[in-house]
Amino acid sequence: MEITTMIPFALLGIATAFVLLFIVTKILVNIRAREIAIKERRYIGQKMPPGRVVATEGEVGIQADVLKPGLHFIKWPFERVVKKVPLIEISPDELGVIEAIDGEPLLPGRIFAPDRAQNAHNNFQDPIAFIKQGGVKGIQLRTLPPGLWPIHPYLFRVSIAKATVIPQGKIGVIISADGASLDPGRLVAKSVDGHRNFQDAEQFLSSGGQKGPQVEILTPGTYRILTDSVPTNMTMENPDNLNEVKKGLFAVQIFNATIINENQVGLVEALDGAPLNPRNYVADPIDGHNNFQDGDAFIKRGGQRGPQKDILLPGTSYINPLLFKVIPEKAGEVKPGEVAVIVSNVGKDPSDEIRRQMAAKIRERLEMEKQEQIERAGEHVSDVLAGLQDSMEEGDPMDRRLDLGAHEAYVVPDGFRGIQERVVGPGKYYVNTLAVSPIIIPTTNQTVEWTGEQIQGTFDPFEVISKDGFAMQLEVRVVFRVKPEDAPFMVSKIGSIDRLIQNVMHPLIDSIFRNQASESSAMAYLQNRHEEQERAEARVRAHLLKYHVDVVNVLICHIRLPEELMKTQTEKILAEQRQSMYNAQREAEDKRIQLEKIKAQADNQRDLMAATVGVEISGKRAEQRKAEADGEAHYIAVTGKAEAEKVRLMGEAQGVAYHEQVNALGANGVALVETLKVIGEKGVRITPDVLASGGNGDGAGSLGTLLLLNLFRDQMKMNSENGNKSIVR
Repeated sequence: MEITTMIPFALLGIATAFVLLFIVTKILVNIRAREIAIKERRYIGQKMPPGRVVATEGEVGIQADVLKPGLHFIKWPFERVVKKVPLIEISPDELGVIEAIDGEPLLPGRIFAPDRAQNAHNNFQDPIAFIKQGGVKGIQLRTLPPGLWPIHPYLFRVSIAKATVIPQGKIGVIISADGASLDPGRLVAKSVDGHRNFQDAEQFLSSGGQKGPQVEILTPGTYRILTDSVPTNMTMENPDNLNEVKKGLFAVQIFNATIINENQVGLVEALDGAPLNPRNYVADPIDGHNNFQDGDAFIKRGGQRGPQKDILLPGTSYINPLLFKVIPEKAGEVKPGEVAVIVSNVGKDPSDEIRRQMAAKIRERLEMEKQEQIERAGEHVSDVLAGLQDSMEEGDPMDRRLDLGAHEAYVVPDGFRGIQERVVGPGKYYVNTLAVSPIIIPTTNQTVEWTGEQIQGTFDPFEVISKDGFAMQLEVRVVFRVKPEDAPFMVSKIGSIDRLIQNVMHPLIDSIFRNQASESSAMAYLQNRHEEQERAEARVRAHLLKYHVDVVNVLICHIRLPEELMKTQTEKILAEQRQSMYNAQREAEDKRIQLEKIKAQADNQRDLMAATVGVEISGKRAEQRKAEADGEAHYIAVTGKAEAEKVRLMGEAQGVAYHEQVNALGANGVALVETLKVIGEKGVRITPDVLASGGNGDGAGSLGTLLLLNLFRDQMKMNSENGNKSIVR
């Protein structure tokens, strides 16, 4: 056969082969492992019911059944593969949100389609079962978990949503877009069972879950919850698809967990719950809410809205912020030297009997303190009694009722509403200040000053007028304290230390000092300062007794008198001081003289004693000499008489002899003889070194005269020496 004859047969064979290949490719379809194929029936078959999108009974149109991976036979040309689509892949941190294009109509008022077919459609992998089991068109409550899913793209539209991740230290608050209406008056929906932390939306709605904020919360973890989702065909190149973002059943809002730091306390206010009793300031406490972390238990057990008595201690709590408002507050601290008076807003109302008992206790305490004040008053007891009388009579009748103890009846025992009789000592306390109000009262000595110095917390000095009309300025200091056991009654009476100082002590002490100053002259007030101070202290102590305040002392620190009065007084005092100085100087001089005299006596004491002893010795000697003289005198007297007689006799004899000599020699001759006799006996020098004599003188007379003179001189000299010796002796 020629070649030209064989060409047509060859071309026919090739064409036949191509036809057969084409037919084979139409009849046999290979579906790869990660895709599915969508079939369409054509030409022969029933029409689909109106509104139907996919055929379930072989009707003409897109078939609900899909071709899964593998080799499939197609009844071509009556069936064809419309397209192949990849499997839907859901990552571990994702979930698939399904929107059914076909199915039963959605009930009016509902947003999401219930899963009537339950799991008959095997997670939407069996479209026919979904349609025949009553699947509802719309966004499905059932979601796809992570994995690969052959989902019919003409029946179901799949949107990928991220799994909800609640980080550590956070909580998730759920808001449902569908469900039953909230109960009247409620802010959060009641809880339902079985929804597995809102991951089973179908169970949530079928169990009666309500739309709106949910009472239950999500703690840290990962959850596959039906939230907002993005279609799988959404790309940045097709931004119009942003409008196709699916709104999920639940919206999750992330909040910080409630953290109460060290030295803090969490005060809780419930925003939902049963109505608060109008008589109560805080809600009645309930059990089982696990530090307000179980909002459902709080609601079901009858928790009341409003301030809660229970508190949160330091730590981390997972609390629904839409149900509870938490207010961190510093923990209470009572320092050494202080007590806390507790005013309780909770507890039983005190009965009339309790009030009467407390009033009687107050009167008894006041009476004991009055007796103590009277015993301590001493000489100022009259001022104390006057102060006690004034404190009971001053003011209006209402104030007298307070003094009788009507107000202090609000001091109550434990368990009653009011000011607690028992105080709290030093330490740190976790106190609910919504339920109780601690009032810190210092129990150490407190000082109030009225001074001219610029010191914070002081008052200006008192301006008072004396009895004689002078203006005086008084600087005063008052030291007081509140005993721990008296602190509740002081609070019930006046409220606080600041109010005590401003509203009671300042006007009271001002009045007392003004009244006292008007009773005395300025100078007398100054001179009687100590007495005036004691009187004022007694009155202040008595007046503050009814406020349960113990006055330690009242001090007048300074008294400022007018300048002209002080000048006159100063001059007077200076004159008195000068007079006193002169008197003191004179007295000092007198004492100095006396001192010098005593000193001289002391210095000459030895000589004085020697002289005294000498006087005594001389006295004794004088007595001795007197005795000796008396003896000698007697001796002399006796012997003198004999000697006298002897001399007389000798004189008489000598006289007779001299008389005879005179008669014989003459008077001059006798004198010359006697003189020469003496010269001879005494060895007297009678010849002068120079002799001067006159020519007409009597030689004998001159020589005799000279001799007599020399003799007389020697005799005088001898007598003088004898006399000096006598004096010395």
